[in-house]
Amino acid sequence: MAVTIVLALLVGGLIQVSRQSQGYDANSNRSLAAQSGVVAEQSNVTASQVRSLMADLQTQDRQALQSSLDTAVQETARQSARVDLAAGSASSDSVPGQLAAVFAERAQSMTDLRGAVDGFLGMQSVPPAGSPATDAGTSQSAASQSALLSATQATNRIAAAGALLSRSDSLYRSVRRSLAAEVGHARLPASVWVSDPQVWQVGTVAAQVDLIATSSTLAPTHYVVLRTVRLNPPALPPPPGASASVSVLSPTSLLGVTVVVGNDGSSAEPRASVRLSLANQTSGATATQVESTALALGASVTLPTASFHVKPGTTYQLTVAVIPPSGQAVTVGTVIQQALQVAPAT
Repeated sequence: MAVTIVLALLVGGLIQVSRQSQGYDANSNRSLAAQSGVVAEQSNVTASQVRSLMADLQTQDRQALQSSLDTAVQETARQSARVDLAAGSASSDSVPGQLAAVFAERAQSMTDLRGAVDGFLGMQSVPPAGSPATDAGTSQSAASQSALLSATQATNRIAAAGALLSRSDSLYRSVRRSLAAEVGHARLPASVWVSDPQVWQVGTVAAQVDLIATSSTLAPTHYVVLRTVRLNPPALPPPPGASASVSVLSPTSLLGVTVVVGNDGSSAEPRASVRLSLANQTSGATATQVESTALALGASVTLPTASFHVKPGTTYQLTVAVIPPSGQAVTVGTVIQQALQVAPAT
């Protein structure tokens, strides 16, 4: 009887533990579905935007296309992070782990798509405002690291991104069925990225890449401009009634000129150059220096200070001019001229 009682207690305890475990699993599954379902709906919105983008890539302009690609990468990365958090430390072969893999693959596919398009068109992604990548040094290195892809390379990479999306769709359907069948019968909304597999096939992508290559709106434009020119010593305030056409400097034997250049074009500039010339208006002697930098799309960079030897009591003509990259005309904002007079030594 004692043995029977012990066995009964053990069996009852196991049944109770099993019931509690099932209740915990049911709640976990429902919680996972609730949190991930919200993300899945967000993912559907992103998917719709990407489908529209893929349908008319060749009609975009470079800025709009880059912005759309950057947005898709940023949104899918956030969605992946949210599902990772909901899945916790679950193993990769568990339902939560597989769900996390779905959104990770979607995020990776958008990174790959952006890399293929940027690499083919010579574009550069724009980091979010305030991120470390917006520092001048990082922008310079990013602008010089862009490697152009051939049409075949771009085609293959875009098609591979589509294949990854198709795989993530298939895995999502499997996870959705598994959650519905397990304890708790949790429900996930439908989530599909590839509604028409033909769009991502190599032949279709190759035709799209050819259209991109000949698109007039996606042709790169070059526009390096002068943002500011600062003098050291700075120009003195002009006395009342004096001509503003000549800037007077404090007595000095060394003039420093610091220039900030910006990239208002639609492509990165691996080598943006500025020519600085200082002409002695008495002797006619001219000193010239050239400063160069890499400029990412939309970036502004301060060039190293150019130093010129000057004589007190002498007037000079300072000319600061962008050396236009191929395809850029000399326009307003690319040349600055200023007459400078160094005050006599006292």
